[in-house]
Amino acid sequence: MTSVVDTHCHLDLEAFDNDRDEVVQRSLQADVHAIVLIGYNPERWRTTAELCSRYANMCRAVGVHPNDAKIWDTTIEQSLITEIANSRPVAIGEIGLDFFRSADNAVEQCMAFERQLDLAARFDLPVIIHQRAAEDQVIEILAAKRPRRGVMHCFTGDEDFAQKCLDLDLHLGIGGVSTFPRSNAIRSAIESAPADRLLLETDAPFLAPQSRRGKRNESSYLSEIVDTIAKTRNTTSRAIRCQTTQNAIDLFGPQVADAIRSGLEHA
Repeated sequence: MTSVVDTHCHLDLEAFDNDRDEVVQRSLQADVHAIVLIGYNPERWRTTAELCSRYANMCRAVGVHPNDAKIWDTTIEQSLITEIANSRPVAIGEIGLDFFRSADNAVEQCMAFERQLDLAARFDLPVIIHQRAAEDQVIEILAAKRPRRGVMHCFTGDEDFAQKCLDLDLHLGIGGVSTFPRSNAIRSAIESAPADRLLLETDAPFLAPQSRRGKRNESSYLSEIVDTIAKTRNTTSRAIRCQTTQNAIDLFGPQVADAIRSGLEHA
């Protein structure tokens, strides 16, 4: 039995309300023994905290997603500071920039992003970075702020973008998109990246791997991503499981190791 970690999951969303316990059991049966939940706005800070109190194999990150940047002000910032101080999240995230639909609120997004990077430095926490249609701008801000550690969530770039992330000491979060037939550029980046910079993630309920594309995603589907990475890197799935699990512990800290132990006890 080789534990794996889903480092980015939205199990608190309504998509799982009817069968959440069953989804958790399937993840444990698939050796996904730890899950990092993403509290991306104040409501999700609450719902992820509730799940972490219910399932000991889960931990959480908190932050304000770029799509929620309109809510950012001094009150929200103080609330986030209080949440971080009181609840011991493993990371700040997901944070970043999203210009996919519109860049009309770019100023607000950049401000929220930069302030949360400052908080990560203040609390010595890693960051979980969201970027969509904003590669250059995200890299520019990260280069200026230089977070100590973090992950580029849902990595969908090429080797060039991967190297820019690696140069900033970021990990690459590899999910279901890597399994799509046309994702050759992503797989090339996976092939060339150092093994100790790869993380597994689902972004569930979004972005299911190829065999379940278009359906609800869940943590038990990580095995398809593992197999894709192993094939791409010409190694074994077990080697990828072992390496990415150690990477998750190294990045997010002992809470992930504790979650894995709990997951093993309940598997």
